[in-house]
Amino acid sequence: MLEAMTPHWERTETPPAHGGPFYMRATLTPHRSLSRRAFTIVLVGFAVIDAAVTGFFLSQRAWPVAIFLVLDVLALWLAFRINYRDARVEERVEVAADRLLVSRLDKRGRHAHWMVSPLWARVGAVGGAVQIASAGRALRVGAFLSPEERSAFAAALAAALAKARAGRG
Repeated sequence: MLEAMTPHWERTETPPAHGGPFYMRATLTPHRSLSRRAFTIVLVGFAVIDAAVTGFFLSQRAWPVAIFLVLDVLALWLAFRINYRDARVEERVEVAADRLLVSRLDKRGRHAHWMVSPLWARVGAVGGAVQIASAGRALRVGAFLSPEERSAFAAALAAALAKARAGRG
């Protein structure tokens, strides 16, 4: 497959084995500022405060307010549960002399892999993501990165592709 790679992206079910040197191996994941332990502390604190407020409203016979306060805690729990599920997203980018491989793990645990020859790949930071283009098609990676991280990653990827092109000959 080394010499047969065209400038077109190829999608594979599994990443091909590679034993040679890598010019770049990067794993990109979304940043989460609140650990699971910290979230538990926040949720318990929020529930304790809500329980105290609920007790007050129940003592005033305003039981409908208590229902909404319980729903408030459930909504907070659900929002963070969705947030942590979305945090399972992962993108891997590998640059070797014979290929550029992009692997993606989505929030449902499904894997997808794309390959292209590093001779044809071009990198740029476009519209909130790093775009890797080849033969009129492009993949976007790192959309969850901060602007500074995106530009640093784009520069590192461009440098790795330049090294792969130079080392190929």
